[in-house]
Amino acid sequence: MHTWFAAAVMERAITVLAAEREQVMRVGSNPRPVPPWEELFRLLRQIEPIGGLLDVEWHGPYFIPRPKEWCLSHFLLYGGRVYGSIQIDWTTLTATWEIDSGEVSYEGTTSSMEWRDPEHVWQQALPQFVSRLRSAVVNPSAFNRRMQRLIPLEARTGRVVRKWTWPKGTRPPLSRAQNLALEAACRHGETASAWPSLTSNAYLDLAARMYDAAFPELRARPPREKHAAKADTRHGGMLDLPQDDPSAFRQWYSSRVWSGCHPWEIVFGHPHGILFSPSLDDQGGWRFYLSVDSTGLYLRAAKMAVALGEANVPFLLHKKAAVVAALRGLDDVEVGPGYGQFPVARLREERLEGIAHVRWDPIPEIRPITPLQRRRVDHVLRTGSPAGWPAHESHSETDL
Repeated sequence: MHTWFAAAVMERAITVLAAEREQVMRVGSNPRPVPPWEELFRLLRQIEPIGGLLDVEWHGPYFIPRPKEWCLSHFLLYGGRVYGSIQIDWTTLTATWEIDSGEVSYEGTTSSMEWRDPEHVWQQALPQFVSRLRSAVVNPSAFNRRMQRLIPLEARTGRVVRKWTWPKGTRPPLSRAQNLALEAACRHGETASAWPSLTSNAYLDLAARMYDAAFPELRARPPREKHAAKADTRHGGMLDLPQDDPSAFRQWYSSRVWSGCHPWEIVFGHPHGILFSPSLDDQGGWRFYLSVDSTGLYLRAAKMAVALGEANVPFLLHKKAAVVAALRGLDDVEVGPGYGQFPVARLREERLEGIAHVRWDPIPEIRPITPLQRRRVDHVLRTGSPAGWPAHESHSETDL
């Protein structure tokens, strides 16, 4: 048996005996109740911090307001404070406990009326955290097995290939023929010669060609109307330039007076939609950069790229492989209860067999603290930060 492991077992046994002795001594003595944050921190100091991190951080127990609603918790020790967080209702509710003064502050709001008050949530969660940590400290193996057995899939996170989130029989948005056309267009764009000059009218004409490919309903409109219908209105002065003056466009572009505006967002989206930006190469020629941030606009961007390739425009489609993978259903989608993740409940409704293809993330385990990490926690508690602690000793000993 390794020396550190034997020491850890001995320390855990001593801790359990001390807790039992303390309980016996309290019977009939009516002692002062231990504040919940103080008791929580006492228990956190008995479990192993997350390995490989600079700061001292712990995976906390789950807050379980209802049987299938398990909310992750997390704790950080820094600067004489314990920072706690609970992930609930697509957001994070935080609390900060001052170790010396015992003062607590709370932050965070959610869209749910039930969880709008972070202090109320923490008052409900703290007794659960304390109770579960006590169980974990006494018998970590049994506690972790129980969590593995009881945690609902709705509370877990993982990844699944996108096609398994589509209703059965759904065809990829990008057909094989369209994919071949996109690949050819991008090859043409990468090898096409740079443009010697560019004007605001020429840029809007290119944008109009792209709108025609992605939004057929706009085809009858003139370029500026198409742009006004879809683009971000913060054009940074581009629409005020002389329409056919390449020198004016180059001077305006090089001045960067448009920085902070969105003249290149030809399709508005959040946080960004489709961007089509010009750039100057080493010889002073104009090339173009097409990018798309919103998954819902991937197919429209792909159609725009095909239109550019057919016109022999020098352009590059940013992260083309990722766009194609998503449109063909071959990339990964995050599964879980958090914001932007694909909910298990929706997977059950739309593609039940997809659940079997989810690659689930490991469930965080609570383990007894090792002597090395106990000294590390004491160092941060004493100095306020991990500064001065060897980086290679931030790993949990059981991870080595």
